[in-house]
Amino acid sequence: MADAVETIVGLGRIEGLYAVVLCDVFGVLHDATEIRPAAVAALRTFRAGGGTVVLVSNSAEPGPRLAETLRSRGVAPEYDALVTAADIARILLDEQASERVHHIGPARDRVLFDGTGVTLTRVEAADLIVCTGYPDRDDDLNVVLARALRLGHLLLCTNPDTSLIVGTTHLRFAGLVAERYRTLGGTVIETGKPGALIYQQALERAADLRERPVVPGRVLGIGDTWAIDVVGALQAGLSALHIDRAEAQSRPPDCLGRLYRMPSLVW
Repeated sequence: MADAVETIVGLGRIEGLYAVVLCDVFGVLHDATEIRPAAVAALRTFRAGGGTVVLVSNSAEPGPRLAETLRSRGVAPEYDALVTAADIARILLDEQASERVHHIGPARDRVLFDGTGVTLTRVEAADLIVCTGYPDRDDDLNVVLARALRLGHLLLCTNPDTSLIVGTTHLRFAGLVAERYRTLGGTVIETGKPGALIYQQALERAADLRERPVVPGRVLGIGDTWAIDVVGALQAGLSALHIDRAEAQSRPPDCLGRLYRMPSLVW
């Protein structure tokens, strides 16, 4: 059936169907506190069989910076390329020749702007807005967004995810800010999943590595967040593997890729 979700016990069960894997990082390879060795080993085995692995993350860290973090935690050699939402934001900043940016998000995310030459400024003096996360304090968020709307600013959102509950902690993400800006009538471009831009960049990297075009039907997107990773991959014309213990959800309409699920990534 076109809408069937197949439960598999390991990535090895679909070996040979896919030449390229686009794999999420947080929630699949680690959970912020520890690396998941079986998931890392699965990618290693896939690459050993001739497959190409591109990590695709909604991180506000540029690829080289996130690569350093992963290397220090033991993930380093188990992928071929890494693309982050920050990388896409930096490309768009360069294309639009934006010199003045208003940043919304935690101060630690400002690593995104390192080396870009942009100046972080108040919303009134900015060319556009970059939102990497929910701000540390949201006292004046509505005021900032209203001013941005009046000025006609575009908002780049690096992480369209909205919220997550980890234990007793409720985490809020950039997607909440983007939703609020859209509701006001503002224009938002998603530089992270499930937006198309990050998938395009990841597929281009895979094609360069393989030195030949990549057929979408031979690409598998892997991730733990349905609305971000699974929907994003399927809408990009790829197949998807949902890493989750919950019951499978209904696939998005008009998406032809295969859909799999397993509790955790293993070979």
